[in-house]
Amino acid sequence: MKVAIIDDESSVRETLRTIIELQFPALVIKEAASVAEGVTLIKEYQPNLIFTDIKLGDGTGFDLLNRIKGTLDFQLVFVTAHNEYAVKAFKFSAIDYILKPIDYEEVKNAINKALKNESASSISYNALINNTLQSPQKIVLSDTQNIYLVDIDDIMYCMAVSNYTHFYLEDNREIVISKTLKHYDDLLQDSGFFRVHQSYIINLKYFGRYSKRDSGEAVLKNGKIIPVSTRKRDDLFKVLKEFLN
Repeated sequence: MKVAIIDDESSVRETLRTIIELQFPALVIKEAASVAEGVTLIKEYQPNLIFTDIKLGDGTGFDLLNRIKGTLDFQLVFVTAHNEYAVKAFKFSAIDYILKPIDYEEVKNAINKALKNESASSISYNALINNTLQSPQKIVLSDTQNIYLVDIDDIMYCMAVSNYTHFYLEDNREIVISKTLKHYDDLLQDSGFFRVHQSYIINLKYFGRYSKRDSGEAVLKNGKIIPVSTRKRDDLFKVLKEFLN
């Protein structure tokens, strides 16, 4: 595997190179210090894996992506100082990232993931760029065979089954992802979603009515019945009031 490190801080490039060479001596590494150098490096070197900072001396990592023509057939790991909004965009877009100061284990884990999955998709990169320009509108969902770009508004509800999350969409599709419901609860709670039960998250856009039957149920506009836990009932009423206003 060929690796490119694109960062305008020489200390960051040196740290990344040292970690990679110690743990993965078979990998071939080349460096660039700017967007312009990075574009040239990518075109000539054609790396399989790229580590790049968000902020570079002559632009950003997003500028780098926009200036590369053709299929983005490499895997990408952003290296960034902590920025909550940027990190959320990475998570929605299924893009890997490492926070500064650089952590040895994070770099190691990122490379191991890249080695297991050497196929990249421009879907994730396009979603990342869109999600950094505005509040996240789309989410990338990846299973063993496909990568889906899904409008957040099209998700009606999510259901946990063991460590998997089942997404149920407005067009009757079901997508099963091998990540926990908690992961998506953290990701979607600021986008009009609410966890009504340990096993369910609903999109409030599709909430129809609350039924007092059993311990309480949320009835979606399509008639789907979702259980509401007793401890979540009052919070649901409060969130609905804020959502409707």
